Amino acid sequence: MKASAFDAVLEAPLGRGVREVRAEALFLGASAAVRIVDYAFAGRHEAPLVRVELAAPADVRWGDPFELRTGGATLGRGKCLFPDPPSADELKPARRKAFLARLELGEKDMLLALAEAGGLEGLQGERLASFSRLSASRVEALARALEAEAKVRILAFDPLRLVAEDSLAFLRGRIVAFLTRYHKTHTSQRGAPLEKLEKRIETPRAILVLALRLLAKEGRVVEEGGIVRLADFRIPLTAGEEESLAALERKVLDGKLGSVPLDEIRAELKLTPAKLQTLLTVLAERKKVVEGVDGFIVHASWLEEIVRKLRASRKKELTVADFKAMTGLSRKYSIPLLELLDSMGVTRRKGSVRDIL
Repeated sequence: MKASAFDAVLEAPLGRGVREVRAEALFLGASAAVRIVDYAFAGRHEAPLVRVELAAPADVRWGDPFELRTGGATLGRGKCLFPDPPSADELKPARRKAFLARLELGEKDMLLALAEAGGLEGLQGERLASFSRLSASRVEALARALEAEAKVRILAFDPLRLVAEDSLAFLRGRIVAFLTRYHKTHTSQRGAPLEKLEKRIETPRAILVLALRLLAKEGRVVEEGGIVRLADFRIPLTAGEEESLAALERKVLDGKLGSVPLDEIRAELKLTPAKLQTLLTVLAERKKVVEGVDGFIVHASWLEEIVRKLRASRKKELTVADFKAMTGLSRKYSIPLLELLDSMGVTRRKGSVRDIL
């Protein structure tokens, strides 16, 4: 990459008490006038870490060796660690020192340092290609080795994209903290919409989904139908609400094969729209009902019975008329229920018929 400056490590000090030198740098067959400034980091006694400022931008990347000359004499040699580094205002001395020390260790440490520096955005192949001259195959081998050591997660290979495990751990902590706050202020909701979580925690969707999958595997978070909640969260209900909930479930079971218009339920049980939705959410959370479309719900036991009948029929195809005869449902309820079965992967629409999967 074309850079007007880079951070580097020198094989030897510039000289006793010398903090700045103007010289000529020779690297990869090219030369340029440079100004060398020793960062003089406290506590560093080995080869100095310096900033190399070029008179004209040059193509320089991590690991590129160079030689310093002045008046025909060689002052020393060095190696580029950080092409086009941030200014002193953008990166504090202690963080720069720690970052350069890691870049100095070798290829694998360089890759891990960049991944960790990428934070919740991760590291993409384009960034690495502009930073170093490592081949794609070498980078892939390093990434696989780091993943085997549980230090990074590879999201994609072409183009390469990875994220540091430390960043994923931090992200999981943020997700849990957000959901904890959300449940406290939205007690009547089953959880937070995934879109809201994604908006609040600014990170690529692929990384967010990975973090949610890891939290689910750890038994800490549940994601269902685009709603995310803590695994141990339950919508709190009063004793009276529990009674209404039982009545609501009985209403669903007493409906025509479990299909009941929501307006009828609300009117008979004298529930507000908000309270009805809360109770339906609780029933869904407790796996008692499955919410369909077009204003109906189906009790889980009825749905299981329908699926059992479909499997037992040993038919490969199903028409709407067949389904109506099998369930006793009218067309008004048969169509949305078939669409629900399609979404569950029980059936698949094919023209005027459905395959039973």
